[in-house]
This record gives sequence, C-alpha cells and structure tokens, in this order.
Amino acid sequence: MSTLHKQAMEAVLKAAEMDILGTLEEQGIKDRYSEEGDQTAMDVAILHGYRVFMRICEANGIQADAELFVEMAGELADDIAQDGGEVE
Repeated sequence: MSTLHKQAMEAVLKAAEMDILGTLEEQGIKDRYSEEGDQTAMDVAILHGYRVFMRICEANGIQADAELFVEMAGELADDIAQDGGEVE
C-alpha cells in the first residue's frame, strides 16, 4: 500500500470516527461498546463505504446505485468468508 493510500485511508477512518461519535451523541447512546454502540458503528461504516463507492463510480463515469452496492458488497463478503476472513 502506498503512502498516499495509507494517508487517504487514515483520513477516511478519522472522518468515520467523528461521524460515529456524533451519531452516538445524537442518539443518546452513552456506552459506545454496547450493542447499540456496535450497531451505530456498523451503520456508519456501511454508510461511509457506500459514499466512497458512489464517489469512485461518479469520478469514473460509472452508473451506480444502492442496489449495485448491495450486490457487490454481498459478493465481496462471500469471497472474504471463503478466504477465511482475510482482507488484502
């Protein structure tokens, strides 16, 4: 992974962390490690994944939508599960 890619990933993770904290506060969730906190973190992660997917598609002139994201994410999840959960 290039240095630029690592820096971009860190920026995305920082933005997600800020969104998670803001969402927890908005929803009045005090324990970020509770079941509600976990669900909030997963919801924010999925939303960030969707936003990145849509921006990449738009930047490359690819027509994309939520259904395509769900389909491709499902296929990726199946592939990862078959590989023992390893993400490269």
